[in-house]
Amino acid sequence: MSGIQLQPGIIYGPVLSRRLGRSLGINLLPNNRKVCSFDCVYCQYGDTADLVLSPTRSTLPTPKEVFSAVEAALKKPRSMDYLTFSGNGEPTIHPDFPEIVRGVKVIKDQLRPGAKLAILSNSSRVNDPEVAAALRLMDAPMMKLDAGDEETFRAINCPVSQLKLSDIIDGLATLPNLMIQSVLIDGHVSNIRGNPYESWASVLNDLRPQEIHIYSTDRPTAKGDVTCVPPGKLQDIAENLRNRFNLCVHAFWQD
Repeated sequence: MSGIQLQPGIIYGPVLSRRLGRSLGINLLPNNRKVCSFDCVYCQYGDTADLVLSPTRSTLPTPKEVFSAVEAALKKPRSMDYLTFSGNGEPTIHPDFPEIVRGVKVIKDQLRPGAKLAILSNSSRVNDPEVAAALRLMDAPMMKLDAGDEETFRAINCPVSQLKLSDIIDGLATLPNLMIQSVLIDGHVSNIRGNPYESWASVLNDLRPQEIHIYSTDRPTAKGDVTCVPPGKLQDIAENLRNRFNLCVHAFWQD
């Protein structure tokens, strides 16, 4: 099933984000298809065209192209709170991701020192030391964790075969300023009740991130039988995590 349109280039926005304010998007992936290490059942961009952990370099923008696009965007007279690595799939699978992050940070610090760096990542390469070092440069490293057990992870996120949830969790534990983003869904697969919920909550308690952002689907999804979790239930889950584990949890939904 198709979702929203892919981003047409390296730079998009600024868009008004519920979590990041005015956010300038940076897309490190092709503009004509979704390239990702996950094929999440709820993805707003629809099915993953290239399900890979290491995409072909020739299909991706070069560091020089990214730096040029970012510099041009930052020279325009418009306000922004964050520069956010996101786009048409998973940004950290770009083979030059660490170099790109370092270079973008230099450009940002020169042209927009008041803006911050963020990433919306599925966490699939967090246990790569060079990727993890780049993630530590982010002011807001928003890392996905939708499941706490392997079965639910594979049912919801549909990752490339070589990925293991335990390795991802180990990598997340090394990030000092960790922020977790979790999409909660119901339907043929669910992470809001029973063992899937309890295992996810337990991992969150172990990780103790500085913030947890929970939300559900509010756009067309990759799979049509995904059910949105209503705002009241999101609020109940946030309150449950706060009361049981003293975690900092924020629930977001579309008005």
